[in-house]
Amino acid sequence: MASESPDNVASPANAGTSRLAARPATAATTGRQWWRRNWFILMPLFVYLATYAVVFPGIDSPDAAAQRTQYATWTFDKQHSILDTFFLGLIGRNELWLDNLLQVLIFSACILTALAVLANKVSRRVLLLTTLAWTFYPLFPAYAVSSTKDVLCAGFTLLLCVEVFEIIDTKAAILMRPWFLAGMGLTLFVVNELRKNNFIFVVAIIVYLLIRFRRSWKRLLAPLLIFAILTGAWGLYCDKTLKASPSPTTEMLGVPLMQVSYIYYRDSHGDPQDIPAEADAYFQSFRPQSEWSANYDAQRLVVMSNKLHSLTNEDLPEFLGHWSSMCFANLGTCVEGYLLFEGSLLNPLQVTDDQYSIIAAVQGIDKQDGARSALAIPALLAFNLAVLDWMLIGLAILACRRGRRELLPLFLIPLGIAVSLMLAALAVQIRLMLGAIILIPFLAALILGQPRAPASNPA
Repeated sequence: MASESPDNVASPANAGTSRLAARPATAATTGRQWWRRNWFILMPLFVYLATYAVVFPGIDSPDAAAQRTQYATWTFDKQHSILDTFFLGLIGRNELWLDNLLQVLIFSACILTALAVLANKVSRRVLLLTTLAWTFYPLFPAYAVSSTKDVLCAGFTLLLCVEVFEIIDTKAAILMRPWFLAGMGLTLFVVNELRKNNFIFVVAIIVYLLIRFRRSWKRLLAPLLIFAILTGAWGLYCDKTLKASPSPTTEMLGVPLMQVSYIYYRDSHGDPQDIPAEADAYFQSFRPQSEWSANYDAQRLVVMSNKLHSLTNEDLPEFLGHWSSMCFANLGTCVEGYLLFEGSLLNPLQVTDDQYSIIAAVQGIDKQDGARSALAIPALLAFNLAVLDWMLIGLAILACRRGRRELLPLFLIPLGIAVSLMLAALAVQIRLMLGAIILIPFLAALILGQPRAPASNPA
């Protein structure tokens, strides 16, 4: 037998040192191997940057333009997310090209994080298909270069979904990592601040985690405290230092305003309605019946022009009183109007307010002209909110059928977004559901890309 040289034998004294010295090299090698195998997950970043270059400096929006003006004049209101206003003004320097470039990078980073997590959970083929979905489904690259807070909010919503999945998948073991706790607290804060309506699913997720992983409640308190402290401190800063104006009351009255418009619309088009005199006088004090009726567009079924800017919180009881009396007198019309208003959530034949906004922006035309352009049919098919919602519903059903019920809490996120639109929205829009839509590839990969869970043996 050949004798071993001392150089090749690790003594007890230096064995630990040898292992520590070898670990970085091993980690680096493993990292390089991982990237050689999964390099294609970078495709969303490259395609989004290419899209950005084509439409440079990116697509602007009225809300983002108003937010840049607010930052430039240092006058803020809560109708728009002040956190996003600071992103546009402080970080993006009030420059559209920089705002959109940073948005592309952050949005892509959120998707890459989700893909990196999936890489260890699903096959390489499933990972590739998921990457292709986020890369080439036109909604994602189009919104990645469109300046609106809903894009960043969607990216961080995906991160929150990934974080909740990691807690479920590791049975709360990941809560032992301080960096994860800090990251989740920050994610909760950003998601909630970018869209206040997200508070519905944020609370639902928190309640679920505290109940399901109650043995780890002390660990869960860390991200919740970070979320609460950041939210409270930012709220005080906005109120006391920035003196931001409150969001207009009318922002949450989309459904009642639409129903009033629809009643007047039906009354003016050969279907007399029973309109109480006091309610009629109240609503016509804001605008005449003909204008209420004209605001109801039978094609788009939204009433963005119905805002009552003079309405305040103090006026809310009187407004709701007259609205309820008008609705009870015309209950069938009110119910029908609600179903028409919310119909695009489930009816594939009904379009949303912004279904043609993207193609219109690319062509440099009005969205109503975009609805009549040659690209209208592809947009109707590709940007069909009802089809996307039914995909989420189908995935939830498949999760049950494939024995993946532990993933059902992840659907609290899209459900919460949909409920917020059903309760308080000036219009049902694709961009408002973007945070739910972006979850589809991730949820599909987890539910369809993993083997069926074995059936439990009967006791």
